Amino acid sequence: MDLEDSKDNISKKEPKKELVELAGKINELKKRLLIPEKIAKDIKEQLDDTYDQAEENIALVGGSPDDIAKMWGYNIGGLLYEYLSKRDSLEGRQALSFIRMNLGYELIAKGMTEIEISSFIMGLSLRYNLGFENMKKKIAEIERMLGKIECE
Repeated sequence: MDLEDSKDNISKKEPKKELVELAGKINELKKRLLIPEKIAKDIKEQLDDTYDQAEENIALVGGSPDDIAKMWGYNIGGLLYEYLSKRDSLEGRQALSFIRMNLGYELIAKGMTEIEISSFIMGLSLRYNLGFENMKKKIAEIERMLGKIECE
């Protein structure tokens, strides 16, 4: 066994070790934050569903793993908006906490490269940009209606 072989073996074992450590830390945090198992399972299922939807959508038109990652980020944005609208409730805050804790693990567990993770973030950013544009339109509409009311 030479130096190259030992480097290959170490590099192959480190990601698994990191995933196990990360999973352990997530479980520890989940216990400390008292996130109910039902919420954790629901979020995990939703994360998996959004990924499956991204794969199916990209498979229809053809694309690379980068495109799947970007579409998944876009889909996750919708999921986050849903829970952000419920953040006044305990369940909403718990769900957001679990998403925040679990998302990094999900990205690593799916074996995403740095470029795919960047594509994921781009898709998420596109979703938030769309949300921001929609919010600006709604604010402009409210200002217009207030203007009408003030003129009357």
